[in-house]
Amino acid sequence: MDAQSWDQLSATYFDQISSPFEQEVVNPLLAFLDSLPGRENLTAADLGCGIGNLLPFLAERFRKVVAVDFSSGMLRQARSRCAAENVVFYRRSLANLVHFRGQLDVAVAVNSVLSPKLSEVDQILNEIAATLKPGGTFAGIFPSMESVLYEGMLILEKERGEAQSEEEARKRVSKLIGPRHYDFISGLYTEGEDQQKFYYSFELRMRLQAAGFKNIQLGKVLYPWSEKHSWFDFSGQPRMWDWFVRASVGRKPD
Repeated sequence: MDAQSWDQLSATYFDQISSPFEQEVVNPLLAFLDSLPGRENLTAADLGCGIGNLLPFLAERFRKVVAVDFSSGMLRQARSRCAAENVVFYRRSLANLVHFRGQLDVAVAVNSVLSPKLSEVDQILNEIAATLKPGGTFAGIFPSMESVLYEGMLILEKERGEAQSEEEARKRVSKLIGPRHYDFISGLYTEGEDQQKFYYSFELRMRLQAAGFKNIQLGKVLYPWSEKHSWFDFSGQPRMWDWFVRASVGRKPD
């Protein structure tokens, strides 16, 4: 979505967006940030801060916090959510972070690298890497395409138990999560005029490496089975997930 669409969404964010900061979500990001050594002397940025869910947490733990978003509506919500004196707000596109080059110790991006254009995804990741000081830390959350496939498999098994034939079951699943919604090669989800990027783990690692990140580690943010997060309630099955990424940038040669 463009900035204007996010402006319109800002007032009803929690009604329409699945947030990794909801109570029943298992999110390792907070513990990771809390464990960073010397964090009270570091500058951290929330890149694509949205309505500011993470800002109070960051403001309590880091010396300075930079909040960046391209939506003025989201920034208004974020300012009202966090009025700490050590937080500064900027309206910027993540595709152009030249203002912050080499200034950040920690960069955080929570489901904010969603562009359907792969060239822009690569540009954003390069821009994020360039904001970090040598040895700086990146922590990010990215939508998982493997999780989509996993849910699709569970739905297929459910439909096999209800349909008269396996062929009928496949047709039912195809109507729900078939090619008209997902492009499984590009990792794109389409709903009306809006498109969003999802990531395979191997693709995410490759793009991060190409952007200059090192020491890349992938974990999972686990979502509960609920009407908001999934088509069906598969309680008792392992949860769906987003990717949780930890990485760093090395020292540049002299």
